[in-house]
Amino acid sequence: VSEYLFDPRSYMIQFRHSILPLFAVNMKNGIPKKAQDNTRYLGVAFHFNDIGNIATCAHVVNALQEGETLMAVEMHGECLAFEVKDVKCHPKYDFAVAWVGRENYEAIALHGKKDLFIGTDVMAYGFTNGGLVDGRLETVPRLFKGHIVRTYPESILPDARSTCELSFPALKGFSGTPLLFSGPDVAVAGMVFSNFESTIELFRFTEIDDANEKFSEQVHKVLELGVAHSAYDMRVFLNDLGVTRIAVSDEFPAPLET
Repeated sequence: VSEYLFDPRSYMIQFRHSILPLFAVNMKNGIPKKAQDNTRYLGVAFHFNDIGNIATCAHVVNALQEGETLMAVEMHGECLAFEVKDVKCHPKYDFAVAWVGRENYEAIALHGKKDLFIGTDVMAYGFTNGGLVDGRLETVPRLFKGHIVRTYPESILPDARSTCELSFPALKGFSGTPLLFSGPDVAVAGMVFSNFESTIELFRFTEIDDANEKFSEQVHKVLELGVAHSAYDMRVFLNDLGVTRIAVSDEFPAPLET
């Protein structure tokens, strides 16, 4: 595996040079002039090496319908669009890798250690669908900051390898966005791909009437907790897919389990 050392302190990561919103574009009749009925926002991808590869979720790329082309769009300047090619989905987990012919970008290094720890501060920058504005499909950027609330070697969801649960939700459209450590050394802690529901009991009332009948009432609040693939799991997925060139943040990354 030709993973290479990447020093995140050499520059300040700018999201716009690393993260790409993904769109499904209906190309049956050529390049559409209007976004309405021709373009759908799907999710996020990001660069993890210096040869054009991007990572995202399998369910994002599998959302393509007949006649649609997967496109990645830059978030700055002329908003250049790139066709996403060479898509490979992991056969078991919700993970995919692809390639775009983008020249000016910055890869984000994957955390090289195996373990993630609860309480670690993390953040995720992604997009939601903003609807049509002046005939163009608009995406709305949002930044969530929080911490890791649970880790476990086994997964709580069938399409993940292990558990990494977050204190904030994964909004619709955040799938595939990198989960970054909050700190001076920016690196990928994982990749957001889903949610897991938890509940808080807000109210409980119990009453017994004259006939000794018991009545009870409970009110719960449902919390959506984001779920991410860990950076280590991503390295395993990439290795499974035959992708060996990966930027890592540690000089001596943890060896992959075989």
